[in-house]
Amino acid sequence: MGVGERRARGYGGLVMIETGVRLARSPRLFGLLLTVWLGLSAFPLVAPVAADGADLVRYAGPDRYATAAAISAASFPPGVSSAYVATGTNFPDALAGAAAAAAENAPTLLVTPSTIPDATAAELRRLQPGRIVILGGPTVVGENVAGALRAYTGGPVVRIAGADRYATAAAISATTFAPGVAKAYVATGATFPDALGGAAAAGRNGAPVLLVARDWVPPAVAAELQRLAPAEIVILGGTGAVSAAVQDTLQGYTAGSVVRIAGTDRYDTSLAISRATYESATTVYLATGANFPDALAGAPLRGPLLLTPGEYLPPAVRAEIVRLGAERIIVLGAAGAIRDSTAHDAAGLPYEPADGRWIGNAFDGRAVRFQQPDPAACTATAAMLMLNMAAYAAAAYGAASAPEGFAWTPTVSYEVQAAILAWEREHMTQPVAGTAGSDPHGWRNALNHFGWGSMESGVYQDLAFGSLDAAIRQAIVSAATTGKPTGLLMGNGTHAVVLHGWDVNGGDPRAGSFDFAVNGVYLTDPWQPNGHRNYYVPMAGLVGGSQSVRFGPYLELDSTAVDPIDGRIGRDEWYGQYVIVAAVR
Repeated sequence: MGVGERRARGYGGLVMIETGVRLARSPRLFGLLLTVWLGLSAFPLVAPVAADGADLVRYAGPDRYATAAAISAASFPPGVSSAYVATGTNFPDALAGAAAAAAENAPTLLVTPSTIPDATAAELRRLQPGRIVILGGPTVVGENVAGALRAYTGGPVVRIAGADRYATAAAISATTFAPGVAKAYVATGATFPDALGGAAAAGRNGAPVLLVARDWVPPAVAAELQRLAPAEIVILGGTGAVSAAVQDTLQGYTAGSVVRIAGTDRYDTSLAISRATYESATTVYLATGANFPDALAGAPLRGPLLLTPGEYLPPAVRAEIVRLGAERIIVLGAAGAIRDSTAHDAAGLPYEPADGRWIGNAFDGRAVRFQQPDPAACTATAAMLMLNMAAYAAAAYGAASAPEGFAWTPTVSYEVQAAILAWEREHMTQPVAGTAGSDPHGWRNALNHFGWGSMESGVYQDLAFGSLDAAIRQAIVSAATTGKPTGLLMGNGTHAVVLHGWDVNGGDPRAGSFDFAVNGVYLTDPWQPNGHRNYYVPMAGLVGGSQSVRFGPYLELDSTAVDPIDGRIGRDEWYGQYVIVAAVR
């Protein structure tokens, strides 16, 4: 039975930390020769080459309040005209207020509903603002806090608030922006990620941020848009956040266009906003996408604000930093939010974590397609995913991740998926009659043919191991040193899954070390949209988890023809072994 056939039947205090200065501009070059056991063959591996280093600075405090104060202290001199104050316990008011603060070149500081944290108080004393603007009503910033804030300014303490988050955003816009703005940004008021990067872009463009529900435009927002009469409306996020019906409604509030900036996830959306807003930037701000306070405190700085998972840096984020030509990376938040290793990767600087924990991930949401409507296309879809991710990684880390001859153009086309599957089935060692998918030889051959123009290019090989541990170590090292994901044969050889990330302790797999303990891996299962996507699987899950992520020995008895590439019969080299399809250069 071929890969995919059984699957088709259905199992479905205030701190501003300078973490570094410009270091010597020396790329991380890994001249490696890794011996991979496949018969008696050895293959040279070339690692991704990092771009030149940038200055790296971290603005952080022990909590969100101190971090916001640190960002302000590093960015604004005493005597600012205003200081904006919002609750640190929820996002909507600060989200809309960040654009207003940027328009006034003013900081945003955070308080609790009932107290002014010490770090915030200290920063207000330093700033001596001409006035203090409270964002939100007394339920989010209490009247006792408003009264206490009067001690930190010689001017007024004013509150901008509405009946709800939508009306508050409209009120902030109304007190800040005159009619006839060039742009108005619109985001969902239900969640924060899409609008984090948008708040910075709005500040840079002198534009308001307004909030809507997914399927309707609140009356207060409609009235404010009518007053603003923007030349263009920019929706932040996909139709899951702001529906197509709302987009149609918004067209009635501008004589110009209504455009949407969206990505495949929160990280990709922040990148899309940056690409649409900034041609270049000397400084780039990096914040976690898992929470809102750090990014919102940094939004008034107006620079590109990119989101990243704290544990690792997606190659697409590095690619955007390179595109912008940034010479300085400012990390917003402490190491608990963004690891030092992630920050150094963003700046293209070498780093060795003190805890010996290495985490990397080549995942890119743009690379993902699912194998529907053909349930037997797991290897073809996995090949598409793997080549897409290799192409996107090459944009971030240079040609080392795409050796000479790489000719693949990223796509998620169904027609291409179908073409890959058809080609695999003509170039595998599994008899075609009675089968639906492809064997590992067809998968390997398709990667080499579609990626490098010939199934004999030897970039990818199918490798078999006697133990799960040995196979996973090789899968990780191959992905880490070449920048190309590794394929795993799950379901005892019936289903193809892609490994594109790793979490290990010990030696650095990017340097070719096998001397590490595996904590877990990041996988994407092409089976279906609601399946595993950039899914973290601990080592225990690979051993005994659900069938789609359990990595067991290959137990298929097909593939009885001789492979023209290695001269072996697939069944003989795979049966009872842990099989991967890995890049060797």
